[in-house]
Amino acid sequence: MAVAFQASARTPMRQWLVEMPDSVMPLLTKNDRLDFIDFNDAKMAAVVTNRMEGRSRMDTLTADYVHFAYTPSTEVEMKLLPVNDSTDVLCMVTTIKAAVNDSRIAFFDEAWQPLKVSDYMAEPCVEDFRSTTTQDDSARRAWSKMDTFFRTYHLCAEEATLKCVLTALDYLSKEDREEVEPYVRQSLNYRWTNGRLVGDE
Repeated sequence: MAVAFQASARTPMRQWLVEMPDSVMPLLTKNDRLDFIDFNDAKMAAVVTNRMEGRSRMDTLTADYVHFAYTPSTEVEMKLLPVNDSTDVLCMVTTIKAAVNDSRIAFFDEAWQPLKVSDYMAEPCVEDFRSTTTQDDSARRAWSKMDTFFRTYHLCAEEATLKCVLTALDYLSKEDREEVEPYVRQSLNYRWTNGRLVGDE
């Protein structure tokens, strides 16, 4: 009974979508979001015509996760992360798909007020992707080519985890990439622990 009570006390993702301010995803109206939910419940393709007369699709909806193909060049995913037995924060990842993909991350409380990202994770920098502490001339020469930082974030539908993938390598020439790759970690993994996304060692 206690477990059932705690589950019922949590606000499901569908309710977050209904209450989302239009400013969070400006191309979608509240009616669009309600249509997504209705289409999903009817096991139909959850596709709507957005405010720019383009097509937006909701690909996945669970009790605590949702994924949108917001535009042809933008993906949005959201995950509810528990703060206590009845309260969640929402983690939102927006990924721009271009020549080099890049993501931004945001957190919101249950009133859809923005929260400080630094309160919930230490965002990585390019140095965090070094795979070795070697400082010989070849390593320094290779790493000096990493002068631009792009990365993508990927939330997990099944677990309270986040993966950060280094996409800056896609910015380099083939020759430079081959020189840098031996010194690079391709991704970093984070797990929701005590109210924060904590990176694996």
